[in-house]
Amino acid sequence: MYSQKVRRMAADYSHSAYDIISDSAALLELSTVLNASTDLDFILGNILLSSMGKLMVSRGVVLLDADDQIYRVRSVKGFSSELMESEFTIPVGWNHVVAIPSLKDSPDPSLRHFAQCCESCALDIIIPMLLEDRMVGIIGLGKKITGKEFASADLTFLESVAAVAATAVRSALSIENLRLVNRRLDTKIQEMNTLFEISREMNTTFIPDDILRILSYALMGQLRVLRYAVFTQNDKGLEPVVVRLPEFTPNPAHQEALEELRETIVFSDRRAPEKPHEQWLFDAGLTIVLPMMSQHRLRGVLCLGERVGGASFDRPELEYLHALANITISALENARLVKDTIDKQRMEQELSVAKTIQKGLLPKSIPTPDLYQIAAINESSQQVGGDYYDVITISDHEYVLAIADVSGKGVPASLLMANVQAALRTIAPLQLPMPEATARINAIIHTNTAADKFITFFWGLLDTQKHTFTYVNAGHNPPYLVHADGSMLPLQAGGLILGIMQQPPPYSVETVQLRSGDAIVCYTDGVNEAMSKDMEEFSDERLQKLLTDHLALSADDLLQCIRDEIVSFTLGAAQSDDITMLIVRRCS
Repeated sequence: MYSQKVRRMAADYSHSAYDIISDSAALLELSTVLNASTDLDFILGNILLSSMGKLMVSRGVVLLDADDQIYRVRSVKGFSSELMESEFTIPVGWNHVVAIPSLKDSPDPSLRHFAQCCESCALDIIIPMLLEDRMVGIIGLGKKITGKEFASADLTFLESVAAVAATAVRSALSIENLRLVNRRLDTKIQEMNTLFEISREMNTTFIPDDILRILSYALMGQLRVLRYAVFTQNDKGLEPVVVRLPEFTPNPAHQEALEELRETIVFSDRRAPEKPHEQWLFDAGLTIVLPMMSQHRLRGVLCLGERVGGASFDRPELEYLHALANITISALENARLVKDTIDKQRMEQELSVAKTIQKGLLPKSIPTPDLYQIAAINESSQQVGGDYYDVITISDHEYVLAIADVSGKGVPASLLMANVQAALRTIAPLQLPMPEATARINAIIHTNTAADKFITFFWGLLDTQKHTFTYVNAGHNPPYLVHADGSMLPLQAGGLILGIMQQPPPYSVETVQLRSGDAIVCYTDGVNEAMSKDMEEFSDERLQKLLTDHLALSADDLLQCIRDEIVSFTLGAAQSDDITMLIVRRCS
C-alpha cells in the first residue's frame, strides 16, 4: 500500500517536472523567435500560435496600446478579419490574468462594453503584456478545446509568455513607428518636390488658363480627383472659372455663401451638413470645400467631388491639398498683377500718345495782333483732359477765340474735345452768323455724343480794327470783360450748353467794345473750383479780386499770376480738374 502511494507521488512529481521543463523550453524557443524578428505582425502571430497551441485554444486576439487608454486589435486567430483595427477604451491597467466574466460588473461603462465584446467573441481570459509596470498590450484567449478550465500552471505560462512578448512587442512597435516616420518623411519630401515642380510650372506662365490646367493635372494625378470646380474673385465677386461637376450649378445665392467661407469643409460619413448653406454643397456630391486665401483675404474656392475609388482624404493629403491651393491662388494673383501691370503700361503708352495728339490739337502758336496781347494755358488733371481753347486767324484783323469744357475727364473727354475742335475749325472759316454757326456745332456734337455727355462752350470774333468782340456763350463760365477803370462785365449772352438737344432755342449774340487797357479773361471751372487741402474752393470772388488788383499786367503776366495763386492755394492737394485760361488784352 505504502509503496503504491510512493510510486504515485513519484509519478506526479515526474509529470510536474516534465511540464516545467516543457514550458521553459517553449518559452525559450518563443523568446528566441520573437527577439530574432522586428516584424510586428510576425511577432504577434507567434505569440498567439504559441499560447493557443500550448493550451489547445482555438481563438486568440492581441490588442496594443494605440493612444491614451485606447487599445486597438492588431492580430487575430480564429476570428473574422473584420475585427482588425477595432478600438476599445480600457481605463485601467492589470498586472495579472483577468477573467472576462469578472469585468461584466465593473462600474466603468467602457470596461463593461469591452467585456460584452469579448464574450460575443467567445474570449475567456485576458493577459496583460507589462513592461516597466506599463501595459503595452493585451492577449485575449478563448476557452480550451477540451472544455477544461485554465489551471494555475497554464496561467503562469501565459504570464511568462506575456512577459517575454512585451519586450519584443515594444521593440517592434518602436521600429514600426520609425519606419512609419521614415515613410511619412519620404512622402513629405516627395510632396515637397512635387509642389516645387508645380509651383515652378505655375510661375513660369502668367496665363490663368494654363495655371488652372496645371492644377487640374495635380488633382487628377496626385489626388485622383476627376470631379472638381474652381471659383476665383473678380470685380463682380466670386465666379466659377473651372467646373468639372456636371450636377454642380451654383446660383448667385450659393456664390454669396461661398464668399463667407473661411474654413475648410470636409464631408464624410461622420460629417454631414451642419449649416443651411452647406446642404447644396453636400447634395452636389462634394467631399471637400476649401477656401483659397491670399493675405488673409478670400481669393478663391476649390470644390472637390469624390475621389476615384471612393477613398477619403487623410491628414497629410489635406495638408498637401491646402499647399496646392495656396500655390495656385498665389500664381493666379501673380498672373493678375502682371496683367494689370502690362495693361497699365499699355494704357500709359496710349495715354502718352493721346496726350501728344491732344496737344497737337491746341494752337501750335498764338497769333500776335497789332495792339493786342493773347495768352493761353491748358493743364490736364490727368494725362489727357477735356478742356480746350483755340485761336483761329480769319483775316489780318479778325480772330476767333474759343474755350470749352467737356463733361468728365480722361480719354472719353479728350475724344469729345477733338470733336469740338474739328467742328469749330470746319465752321469758323465759313463766317456764318454766330448764332447759326453755334447751332451747327451743337448739332454735330449732339449727333456724335452719348446722352450723358455735354460741353460748355464760349467763342467770339475779335475785330482788331473795330476793337469789338462779338461772342456767344453756350453755358460756359462767363468770361470777364475787365475795363481799365476796374469795372467788370460777365459775358453771359448765348444759350444752352452743347450736346443736350438736337435743336435748342436760338442762341443770342452780343458785341462788346474794347477800350485801351481792357482785357477779356476766359477760364474753365478748374480755375474757380480748384480745391485746397482743406476742401475750400478758389472761388469766383478770389479770381475777380486778382483781376482787379493786377489789371495793369500784360496778358502773359496776368495769366501767370492767376496760375501762381492757384498753385499756392491748392498746395498739398491733388489737382481736381483741368485748368484752362485764355486772356486777350488791348494794349492801346
